[in-house]
Amino acid sequence: MDLRALFQSYKPALVRITVQTPVGDLSTGTAFHIGDGWLVTAAHVLRDGVVQEVVSEHASVPLTVQSVIFNKDDRIDLALMKTDLDLSHYLDMTTIHGSPKGFVQTDHIEIGGHLDDWIGDELVLSKVLLMGYPPIPFSQQAVLLASEGEVNAVMDKYSGPHPHFIISCPARGGFSGGPVLSEYGFLLGVLVEALVMDGKDAETGYSSAISIEPLLVMLHDNGIYPGKNRQIIEALIGGIDNGFGKPSLRMRWMWFIEKSILKIRMLIRRNKRM
Repeated sequence: MDLRALFQSYKPALVRITVQTPVGDLSTGTAFHIGDGWLVTAAHVLRDGVVQEVVSEHASVPLTVQSVIFNKDDRIDLALMKTDLDLSHYLDMTTIHGSPKGFVQTDHIEIGGHLDDWIGDELVLSKVLLMGYPPIPFSQQAVLLASEGEVNAVMDKYSGPHPHFIISCPARGGFSGGPVLSEYGFLLGVLVEALVMDGKDAETGYSSAISIEPLLVMLHDNGIYPGKNRQIIEALIGGIDNGFGKPSLRMRWMWFIEKSILKIRMLIRRNKRM
């Protein structure tokens, strides 16, 4: 999918988080909607201060936070927020004119289908879109920033579990918690940190996005199956039964076929570029 189409499709699902740090400064982070009012963000965005406001990108509407869930493993920098975000009016009553080819009118970001064991180097050098709210000097207000990049590497950190995607988008404070979207139209990972050496500035480091398996497990463990992402969660976490029931073998098999077709299409597109 064209990155302009990705941006126009998914920007209504973006949410800005403003927190007050212990020293009294205001800091900004990013979250995104996955359905039924549930937001995903980086845990450190919420842990680093007191939440002052949570504002939807669509119509700049302030949201009410009903609950917050942190990952039970502190090494996994993910958190979920239940809010009153409702974009049904945007879906049902808004007509979009002049949208780019590939545009999809949606209220949520689709979670990807790549589990840790499936990740190799197939996505290296593929394009990504990062969205978030890094502070922009001299801007009168917070602005949603879109950054095009590519996957430079897939790495395993010695300080925590799960693969991380190293992306070429510049590391900036405020991008934390933002979605990293694959050019193929799904959530590749969540931007969690800038990897730096010896306490240097974040801007000198590598932007790192955690893959989506820990997010899928976190949602399943808490019995959260938001909106249209329910099928993805149930299909991929098929072997786990935490009291909410196992998905059918047929559903898991259909999902496997769909993802296999996607991989084949990716290889065909890559060969055409060569």
